[in-house]
Amino acid sequence: MDGTNSNVDQNAGESLGNCDAEDLQRIGVQLSAERDLLLLLAVRNSTFVSHDQLYRLLADAGTEHNRRCFNWRVRRLVCGAHIRAVPAIAPYKGLVYSITRFGLAVLESYGEGLVSITSGSRNMPNILQAPHFLELNEVQLAFRKTGMLKSWKTDRELISLNYVIGTPLAKDYDAIAELETDGETLRIAIEYERTIKSADRYREIQNAICDEGQIDMVLYLTSTLDLVFTLSREFNRPALPMCFVSSAKLRACVLDTVLLFAYGSMRETFSLREAIVTVLPIKG
Repeated sequence: MDGTNSNVDQNAGESLGNCDAEDLQRIGVQLSAERDLLLLLAVRNSTFVSHDQLYRLLADAGTEHNRRCFNWRVRRLVCGAHIRAVPAIAPYKGLVYSITRFGLAVLESYGEGLVSITSGSRNMPNILQAPHFLELNEVQLAFRKTGMLKSWKTDRELISLNYVIGTPLAKDYDAIAELETDGETLRIAIEYERTIKSADRYREIQNAICDEGQIDMVLYLTSTLDLVFTLSREFNRPALPMCFVSSAKLRACVLDTVLLFAYGSMRETFSLREAIVTVLPIKG
């Protein structure tokens, strides 16, 4: 018996001897299903998320309550190569995180994989895309403050859903926010435009979403105020209610944000609250 144990120990030692420092760090991290996996899921689904955003998202979800413990948990997962960190990207606070292939493999082993991004995916997100996703995180947090947000699905989750469900969405939106108001649920597709696409591309989008049956309204956010008017002109008599506003204005005022509302021949200046009231009676 002692000889057998000795052989096992020797084999284990030889195996560990073939590991580099990063492998040993990974092996040494013991994961908590209640906290660590939820943190990994939040990082993966966000694509990129700042330190401050990650804490606020988890605190809102009720899974983190202590900033010091959260900081320790993140450091462990960075050291264990489950997530990677890059320097802060202004104006967002703190280091910016994204999930690694190893982190994806861990989630897959717990049955939490996505078909849109796997540990074997050929390409991983480029850091140049980070500002797009960081701004969407801020929009989600703004909606959470209203107390109306029932759920938020990121583009990674939506792309996976479009792969597997029988009636896919008309396009892969940046996010879908489900708001609960007056006992009803309103599904709002979120699109964030940092730059304007071609007119042909917007015609394709309008044709694609005209028969959209799973969304009640599209909310187009822009990086600057001047893009609001440029973008709104690309959608002529939309068959689906659409709102246009700068992301900064929305984050500052949320439901009281004044925006452009378009539906069929209707073009009005409403608050988001008024747009929701207008859409509720006509939603599918």
